[in-house]
Amino acid sequence: MKFCPLKTAAAEPSTLAPEYRAAKKMDVFRMGERHLFFRRKMRVCYIAYAEIDRFFRRVLQVPIRVSCCGGEMGVEHIVLSSGGEELAVILLADPRMAPPVMEELKARAPHAASVKPPVEDGGENG
Repeated sequence: MKFCPLKTAAAEPSTLAPEYRAAKKMDVFRMGERHLFFRRKMRVCYIAYAEIDRFFRRVLQVPIRVSCCGGEMGVEHIVLSSGGEELAVILLADPRMAPPVMEELKARAPHAASVKPPVEDGGENG
């Protein structure tokens, strides 16, 4: 398995593998002692909690059609930001896991803001 940093390559792969295996599993994330891990295809992306400036939930309403009627389904994402840019938008497998994931991120990265950034230019801020 290949470890890919989201921001900086400060961690050694030899120290990341044991932390990844011992990390707490929450939906698509693994919450390690110092790093947050998630998979993208055959790679494992990671970021140190200290590098996360902001994280928040993004809910997209997706139109669906089921046999005779239609409606909308909410799709949950967790967005990780650092330095004013979005580093990753991670789709959750189970939308019910969004609140526990957010609470765990708040506990492990208390310095980071857990709200969406304000609209500055009137455009969509995600």
